[in-house]
Amino acid sequence: MDSTDSLVERSGSLKRQLLEFAQKPRFDKQFRQEIRKRFGKLVVIEDEQALYAFYDWFLQEFRLHDGRTVIDCYLEIQRNLPDAERAFLLGWRKVRQGMFEVTGRDGAALLAENLIDEMPYRIRANVGPQVFDQMPTGSFISTRVVPVNDEWLISGPVQPFPAIARDDVLRAAAQVAASCPELVFHNPAKVAAGWQQQRDQQAAFVRHFGTDEVTVSVDDLPTAMAAFWETYTDGASTGPDTDTDWLHLSAETVGIIFDETAGMGMYADYALAQEAFDNPALMRRRRYKETIKSYLDDDSVDPIPLQRLAARHPDTVNQVFRAALGKPAFRWETDGERLLRERKSSWYARPLLPRVTVLSDRLAAALRREN
Repeated sequence: MDSTDSLVERSGSLKRQLLEFAQKPRFDKQFRQEIRKRFGKLVVIEDEQALYAFYDWFLQEFRLHDGRTVIDCYLEIQRNLPDAERAFLLGWRKVRQGMFEVTGRDGAALLAENLIDEMPYRIRANVGPQVFDQMPTGSFISTRVVPVNDEWLISGPVQPFPAIARDDVLRAAAQVAASCPELVFHNPAKVAAGWQQQRDQQAAFVRHFGTDEVTVSVDDLPTAMAAFWETYTDGASTGPDTDTDWLHLSAETVGIIFDETAGMGMYADYALAQEAFDNPALMRRRRYKETIKSYLDDDSVDPIPLQRLAARHPDTVNQVFRAALGKPAFRWETDGERLLRERKSSWYARPLLPRVTVLSDRLAAALRREN
């Protein structure tokens, strides 16, 4: 039995041990919080596959307060595990969600292409290869897979779809790819294409507006963005409808920043933030102070606007942050980066990837047909 076969056979036992470990009291609070987020306060689960998928996610991807996963904690106390099994379990944290088109069989492996990242996968199953008899060439499956040496192992529930459901599967895959572009960027070629597309869009933004940063009124935002997308596509499209529902009801302006690396972001009440850095005395007013504090505390706001404003206002940056934080000794030069990393930890923890979504031609076509 080769090492891959051995790990596939051992995976079921390892998963059971992990599940037992995850049920220890040390994880109880986090588990209850997350399962209520997923299924509601009164947890009533009629779909066993949904519960199975939740457990899989909690074991492999959920980050505890210290940034570790349940797998990391398990490996800390299982010091006698063979190196191959330890590496195998660490690989489970790199789980991939996919919608796969079955392209064939090769011995114990199912051959498939992930519709989302357009990469080929050799997939194994710890219940035996006979399960693949129900997945003929041309059919589709939705599942999670984890690496096992140079192949992949099914992890979690599998939802099969017949070949006749092709259009529905493509639409579903397109929606997943559009909403979770990080899944697309498992493919290095997609990453390169994404960076190129982002550079092209940023250059077009600068040509259109004359700068990579503009401030417009909330009422003018949809028109301004539609005009930009029309220019970028040579009149072929006015782009997606600009959603303003995320703006605070009292917001009057929106800053649009198209950063070369971070991509395009929109920031409510950006004019107020700019005025506060121009004149720190305004921080005595509640609205200005709350705007800067929201830029710091809101998880949906990335650090780009604060970094830019601080760089442009070296003489006033300390006054602004001292007023926002209530810390008279704060100095941006020595404390600024640490502050942003504390308040924007999720931003700094994520890999540096393009902010645009790169879809295959067939997924893009499926999305257009839906719209």
